[in-house]
Amino acid sequence: MVESIVTVLLIGFVAGFIFSMPIAGPISILITSNALKGNRRFCIRTALGATIVEFVFVLVAVFGMTIIFSAYSSIIPYLLIIGSIFLFFVGIKIFSSKLKLEDFNETTEDIDIVKAEDRGGLRTGIIINLTNPSLFFGILASSFLILSFASSIGLNTGGLDLLVQENLTSIQEITGDAIKGIDSTFIDSNNESNNVVHSTYTLLLSIVYAFSLASGGFVWLYILMLLLIKYRTIIKMNYLNWIIRSLSFTLFAISLYLVYTAIKIIIVQITI
Repeated sequence: MVESIVTVLLIGFVAGFIFSMPIAGPISILITSNALKGNRRFCIRTALGATIVEFVFVLVAVFGMTIIFSAYSSIIPYLLIIGSIFLFFVGIKIFSSKLKLEDFNETTEDIDIVKAEDRGGLRTGIIINLTNPSLFFGILASSFLILSFASSIGLNTGGLDLLVQENLTSIQEITGDAIKGIDSTFIDSNNESNNVVHSTYTLLLSIVYAFSLASGGFVWLYILMLLLIKYRTIIKMNYLNWIIRSLSFTLFAISLYLVYTAIKIIIVQITI
């Protein structure tokens, strides 16, 4: 029992840390843009809000709460639209912001105290991740690969790999489509879903895995913030403003993509 808990804890943390490294996602973009402006508290609170939602998504994906997903799946296109609108306005806010010389003359603590906008970070992180259904599928796909691979090389995952495989099958039956990006290389053909046992022990392992994966993501975002704040003074102010505005255009692009995806899903639902 202790072996599987430690294994799942380490696997989850490393996975969360590594998979959070790309800065193409809306949370990373938001933290990057605000770190370049020196908004430490906003970055921390945004990362914390995102981590809370990620923990819930991981727990649902791993433990197999398909009833929750069934209800959630029906509102996915509308969540995408809400998320796209929210990201669009966040992008406008970032685009309209501009660094000034006095921002570099103040300490980080002074900047955090003065800027009231920092207080909305927790809410922003929660909303962005909560209205991003692709995060759930990404977590499910990555967890499937990681846990299946770990089990195939002899690591004791406590049966979590079987749980995720069962959940994957159940969700594919609900959606009617295979989730893209799933590689069956590490699936044990002898694993049958009826061997999966939902118990207090597997729930504990699921909670440990969800907590460690979410924590790994938070640690990376925190390190990213520290690095950007520390070295932002090296970059010329004009370049910083250009980078920040470029990040806002990335958010606009993500917003448009979410709307496009939502419309496609709604059309499919109507024609079925």
